[in-house]
Amino acid sequence: MALLFRYIIELAVAIIAIFCFSIISRFDGQKTILTVTSENAPPPPPPPYPEPSPPQTHQTKYDVFISFSGNDTREGLLSHLTKALYQRQIDTFVDTRLNEGQDISQELLRAIERSLISLVVFSESYASSSWCLDELLKIMECRREQGQIVIPVFYKVEPSDVRHSKGVFSDAFAKQEKRHGKQKVQTWRSAFGQAANISGLHYSTKLFGNEAELIEAIVQLVNSKLKSMRQVSTKGLPGIGKSIASVESLLRQDPESVRVVGIWGMGGIGKTTIAEEVYNLLRFEFEASVFLRNVREVSLRRGITYLKNELFSTLLGEALKIETQRLPTYVEKKIERMKVLIVLDDVSQSEQFEILLGKLECFGSGSRIVVTTRDRHVLGTYDTYKVEPLERDEALKLFNFIVNQGEGKDFAELAENVVHHANGIPVVIKSVAHLIRGKDKRIWESELEKLGKIPNEEVFGIMRLSYDDLDKYQKEMLLDIACFFDGMKLKVKYLESLLKHGHYRVLPALKRLEDLCLITISKEDVVTMHDIVQEMAWEIVRQESIEDPATHSRIWNPDYIYQLLKNNQGSEAIRSLNFSYSKATTVRDMQLSPHVFSKMSKLRFLDFYGEQGLLKFPEGLHQLPSRLRYLRWTYYPLNSLPKEFSAENLVILELPYSKVEKLWYGIQNLEKLKVLKAPYSSQLKEFPDLSRAINLEILDLKYCLLLTRVHPSIFSLNKLETLDLSWCSSLTKLETNAHFTSLRYLSLYHCKRLNKFSVTSENMTEVDLRHTSIRELPLSFGCQSKLEKLHLANSEIKWMPDSLKLLTSLKYLDISDCKNLQTLPELPLSIETLDAENCTSLKTVFFPNISQQLKENKKEVVFWNCLKLDKQVLEAFPLNALINMVRFTNQYLSAALEHDNVDNSNEDPEASYVYPGSIVPKWFRYQTTMDHLTVNLSSAPYAPKLGFILCFIVPVVPFEGLRLMFTVHSDDEDDGNKVIHLNVDRPRKVISSDHVTLFYDQRCSSFLNGRYKARGIFKIKVSVVSISIASDHVPVELKGFGVHPVNPSKYSSFKENMELWGYHIPVTVKPVSWLNGFVSWIIGRLIM
Repeated sequence: MALLFRYIIELAVAIIAIFCFSIISRFDGQKTILTVTSENAPPPPPPPYPEPSPPQTHQTKYDVFISFSGNDTREGLLSHLTKALYQRQIDTFVDTRLNEGQDISQELLRAIERSLISLVVFSESYASSSWCLDELLKIMECRREQGQIVIPVFYKVEPSDVRHSKGVFSDAFAKQEKRHGKQKVQTWRSAFGQAANISGLHYSTKLFGNEAELIEAIVQLVNSKLKSMRQVSTKGLPGIGKSIASVESLLRQDPESVRVVGIWGMGGIGKTTIAEEVYNLLRFEFEASVFLRNVREVSLRRGITYLKNELFSTLLGEALKIETQRLPTYVEKKIERMKVLIVLDDVSQSEQFEILLGKLECFGSGSRIVVTTRDRHVLGTYDTYKVEPLERDEALKLFNFIVNQGEGKDFAELAENVVHHANGIPVVIKSVAHLIRGKDKRIWESELEKLGKIPNEEVFGIMRLSYDDLDKYQKEMLLDIACFFDGMKLKVKYLESLLKHGHYRVLPALKRLEDLCLITISKEDVVTMHDIVQEMAWEIVRQESIEDPATHSRIWNPDYIYQLLKNNQGSEAIRSLNFSYSKATTVRDMQLSPHVFSKMSKLRFLDFYGEQGLLKFPEGLHQLPSRLRYLRWTYYPLNSLPKEFSAENLVILELPYSKVEKLWYGIQNLEKLKVLKAPYSSQLKEFPDLSRAINLEILDLKYCLLLTRVHPSIFSLNKLETLDLSWCSSLTKLETNAHFTSLRYLSLYHCKRLNKFSVTSENMTEVDLRHTSIRELPLSFGCQSKLEKLHLANSEIKWMPDSLKLLTSLKYLDISDCKNLQTLPELPLSIETLDAENCTSLKTVFFPNISQQLKENKKEVVFWNCLKLDKQVLEAFPLNALINMVRFTNQYLSAALEHDNVDNSNEDPEASYVYPGSIVPKWFRYQTTMDHLTVNLSSAPYAPKLGFILCFIVPVVPFEGLRLMFTVHSDDEDDGNKVIHLNVDRPRKVISSDHVTLFYDQRCSSFLNGRYKARGIFKIKVSVVSISIASDHVPVELKGFGVHPVNPSKYSSFKENMELWGYHIPVTVKPVSWLNGFVSWIIGRLIM
């Protein structure tokens, strides 16, 4: 009975709900009139119908159009309302003419169309005016077709009287029928009723104490509507949404303080557009606001005082005449009580900012000041948002938005070309788009071809403004970078020497260029330049002489340079030649004069690069300009630099693929030389005397196959940081008793004959001795405490010093294929990667005690094919693997809990441990000899996230291959047969025995963690294939498989127990195997 009674009650409730819903549905479309009782009342809720988007058909001009009957509102409500809207910077259209007997004007209709909001003030005489009724018809039409917002205000009339045309409205419509006919009046009645059904404001003495409260409520409602519309409308501007949000976020901080926020970026990047959108979005929240445009231009033309008067006159709504920098006291008093929003657009000097605003304390609490500028220096320490170029997709959207062209393939390709040319700069995109909009394909192609040669005038004018703000030397530097160095990825420290001019400081000048967004200095200190800035600089150089390019200060056009060299037309005006002769359309074999550079005495920068054999000097080369600071010459065709050559000003010398047998004659003054590169100079036999190159930092002579010895002067170079002698296959030794102080990178890769080596440096970070014949490292090798990477693969190394453990920064050690190495001594705890693949003679590996092992940082350990390892070493591997794999899993899981992001594109495991063996370690909780198993975690303690270590027993693989690909998947159909692939490198030739391979992979752990949370009990199936060089996939049959879950919350107790057991295990090179095995079995189960 109780159950039956419950069912009856539920049925009754359902019937009542259906009945109520049907009643509500009958009244759908009849909106409740919103009333606001005071100025402190909350803003009105959104209307029950979707808020329309702002008008798109007509260009918006006004924020608000007010429709009213002048007879009973003009002198009272209307005058005060328009003043209040004006003070809030709300653009309002009010028709002040009295034309009751005439038809509504076209001007008025256009004003309605171009307004965001129509405010309809229903008063007693409203329906008596045919003018008002025609306005209302147009307003409702715009609401239907354009999505215009309509706000009715019921002024001293009842909303129900308006909705149903009762009372005074009934009489008014009766009179209108006599004048205009029944049909016309019916359209007015319909519009009247529709407008009255929209949420609005009802003024009566019961609801508002006075008209001032009503006016404040109207302004608040209009503000809220406009703000929501601005948020919608900015979405239509491609690429601007993120910038607006970032600037707004900065402005929202510290709401009670007076904040200044800068918008900084290069010319044409969109700073003003972003500022306009932010201004339109936020201005309704302030008592007064002003957008002061073109501060740079107007201050030059009319003076800063004019701008200051305009600024404060607008804020206070009265005409001011301020003639001093300090504000009059009465102005200060007014301003300090006002919350204002100020935008200063295109400020070029910090003095402009200071004079215009004075002290920030003069503004009321919560005031906000936005400054747009090309010069970061103007903004000082204020918060700044840097505007970056548009991404490709955003740029393409902006272009298509303006051009509105069809999506034909031909036009799509041309649009891509425009976007590529603009490189994300909005002003370029807009300028080109407006230029070719509505034109056919031929015009598009023609204009784009022209743009490649001559920049658009509008864009050039905008970009040149920043150039004109530079001093003489800054301009020279900008042109040098644009016409020569851009693209070379040179660091600031080299440009400081290359661009040095007397006592003029280069670094502050480069910072100035960066502040003006004319260059970019990366985190790595590399200087680059945007393409549009470079094109502007090119045009400035072109204008030096339109008719005669040979007299330009900088020449980069390959066809111009070809003609100049061929006809020996050089001049003293030339400062740089950047000759990519493979790009020249007319270049053939060039037989050049030995005096080709004789007229270019002021040449500082020379770069020749291209194909081999194009430049020939049948009579040799007599001289190079002595002022050269930068010389790069690919495939230099002579056996040495000219006898008369002076290198005293050289900072960078590069001769890749040259035919030099020796670089120069005698001993050169090389004090300014910082970089010397002559790689792939296969004829170079004589190593230069570098005793006077006291500032040399980089020496690169790789692939100099005939070089047999190095000059001892290199060991005295106290600033040398990089020494690359890779593939100098005739080199037999590199020995010194000296200890470098600055050398950081040393490569002797593939110096096959090198058998004597004793070089160390206190700042060394990487040494590459792969494929050398060295048999041992110097005893002092361990003094290099900053060494991070040591490459010894395929070397003849037989013995490694005990001092290796002193390399406390060493993270990477590669001893793979060191077939003579028998003992691996104690390694530093900093090691992360240890690769001992194919060390076929290796017998002994040192393991410290457990407490020390707990401090290790290994995440990749490889002992493929190390088949001579002692039994005790093999039995020590499982415990060391447990400690390192669990530690890494815990670290990775802790980071994942904070960030929770998984890189699904990377199929390499984050941690791995490989050693010879046929058995899954005892500490694995779940293990099998088959290719599948069931994991039961239903009774395990709860953990927000588990990690899973996997083990695979890989059998002998008697054929070649590159990688092993392990596949893990669940038998659960709910997973959609999801598959996880793990790729690991394998020995190239064969895998000579069974191997234990352990992995931690975040993607796999995340997948299995999902199964654990969904079910608690789940099945896992695995397989493996060997991938050949030809990408063939050959199946391999696994001999065992294991899964071990790791709970991060238990890692502390895991370490404590390991420490406890560690006191009972002696420190030995050959650990006690049975005790290690027992400990690892016990402790392995404590981590879950």
